[in-house]
Amino acid sequence: MRGERFTPGLAFILAGLGILFVTGAFEAEIVLTSGLGTPSYLGATDLVRLSAVPWGLGLLFFGYAIDHPEVLWDRVRGRRILATFLLFADGALHIVAIGEHVESIVVTFFLVLAPLEFIGGFTILRASRPIVWAWLLGALVLIGLYIASRLVVFPFISQQYVFGPVGLISKTIEGVFAFALAQELWTTSVARRPRAARPATQS
Repeated sequence: MRGERFTPGLAFILAGLGILFVTGAFEAEIVLTSGLGTPSYLGATDLVRLSAVPWGLGLLFFGYAIDHPEVLWDRVRGRRILATFLLFADGALHIVAIGEHVESIVVTFFLVLAPLEFIGGFTILRASRPIVWAWLLGALVLIGLYIASRLVVFPFISQQYVFGPVGLISKTIEGVFAFALAQELWTTSVARRPRAARPATQS
């Protein structure tokens, strides 16, 4: 039992998550205590974006694939496998996005959202239909919030946001994610429909 619980893949997963969570906390601390525009902030952000997050995400992918070799490809669950890796990637991008915000409410939102996406990545492969529906609607809400926050200024946020590369990549991932889940829901819905009985024919 002990050997099944503590696997080589788990070690890589914990290492990757550790890097990602420490990175998120580090960026949040810099943003909330130092603010934008200082040399120390800019240097730390470059280090985080060019090194820590890709390394953490790579370790997470590698560890998950070791413990779940079916994710290297399973034709039957291909859409859910794609959704798994998209959730991991989007969670990592939301950690990177923390450094682009100065509002504490937005930073807190991303600090909550990123771990939720990592949890979703670990569970969506076998999640029930209501959970899949919830993730689909959540992805659409995130895309809608991103677009709306660039077109208007929300009353509880003073920062004016613009369309940027990190945000656009994240929304592209969420769009593909939503499409994959919609396809999954449609396909499984069709498969669950009872087939009409064929009328008996007289020979």
